[in-house]
Amino acid sequence: MATPAIAQAYPNGRMHSCFHFTLQARGMVETMQYPPHAYEESTVVYEDATMPLCKVCMGTHGALDRLILPPGVR
Repeated sequence: MATPAIAQAYPNGRMHSCFHFTLQARGMVETMQYPPHAYEESTVVYEDATMPLCKVCMGTHGALDRLILPPGVR
């Protein structure tokens, strides 16, 4: 895929460390599957977040699933 298309289709994706958005015109999307693991606090904290993301998977470990959101928000 062209890199701008990847960025638009996967806005929350993480680029691999060997990939540089402005140097490569095309990239490949890889779905990551993490084994079961406990939440480990990372240093990544967004200003409106209630807790840091997980250090292992950069996820919320279900925090979003507990929110009541309007239909179509996810």
